[in-house]
Amino acid sequence: MDILSDTQHEVLTFVGACNRNFYNPTETQVMLWRSNRKPAQAVYRTVRRQTGPTVGRMRPLLEVNTAGDRMVASLLADALRPMQEALGSIAKQIAPFGSDGYITEQELVKPAETEVEHLLRLTWLEEVSAPHGGETGLRLTDLGRALLRNAETDEESDEDVSVVVLGREDPLAYPILVGQIAAAGTGLLVDPYLKLADLHTIVVSTQLTRLLVSGKPNNRSAVAAMEAYLGSQSLPRSIEVRSSSGLHDRVLIADDGDVLTVGTSLNGIGRTTTVMTPIPSPARESLRHEYERLWSEAALVGPNPVKEGADEDPDNDSSPGDPPGQDTKS
Repeated sequence: MDILSDTQHEVLTFVGACNRNFYNPTETQVMLWRSNRKPAQAVYRTVRRQTGPTVGRMRPLLEVNTAGDRMVASLLADALRPMQEALGSIAKQIAPFGSDGYITEQELVKPAETEVEHLLRLTWLEEVSAPHGGETGLRLTDLGRALLRNAETDEESDEDVSVVVLGREDPLAYPILVGQIAAAGTGLLVDPYLKLADLHTIVVSTQLTRLLVSGKPNNRSAVAAMEAYLGSQSLPRSIEVRSSSGLHDRVLIADDGDVLTVGTSLNGIGRTTTVMTPIPSPARESLRHEYERLWSEAALVGPNPVKEGADEDPDNDSSPGDPPGQDTKS
């Protein structure tokens, strides 16, 4: 069963194309596009114009009105017969236009719309005044730029990848990002200023195995909170976190080969518009190599490795056979 009708799909596609390129079209703009896919055609009206004498108007001259005029009428008819035949021939030729002295034709009321006029009416272009009183110029509107970017992105896309736009004040922005991270499977997330709440979300909602955060002094409190969190024995799964002072960008490096950049830290998603962008080869391999190097040089935040025998009480010197509390020292 189809959930969307063709019309609904077209409208959602149009709005989605605008939204992906940071523009929110108005209802008027959407309906203008829906109702005006092509420039308006020329408008004509049908008019009837008088053309001059016709056979119908000449007919009284050929008719006999009184019996006394029969001889005159006969002579007149003979004289006028060639003219009557000629007019009859003309009448046959103009018959489609009427034989009552009028001709029917199309009169232009409104000329056809040009492509530029069409785009101006759709508000995809706008006119701007030229300096010093020159000829009026044309400029793309925000809507026109959004649609053009969308069209150029579709034309230039060589790989089966898509840029995910995470809109400002969009309540679904954070869930969408978490879903994208979860879809990446196991891998490394580089987010210099990741917060403790985001770490917990990653642990319970994704399969990431490594996190790399900032080790600069202004991030010490966040790192300390993560260290305490990772030391808990009740975590649903293990994830390793390291800190480095050489971080700036946010990058997701999936173990299956994909590398994506994220425009802002997870704690900023929804507060500003940002994008999640796949990185094509060979830049993908270069980024992967660089962040693997940073990971290898980074300091461990947690969890701390469990040492052999760590579950034993170092202050308890009693042998297994000694009664509790009995001092075995001499």
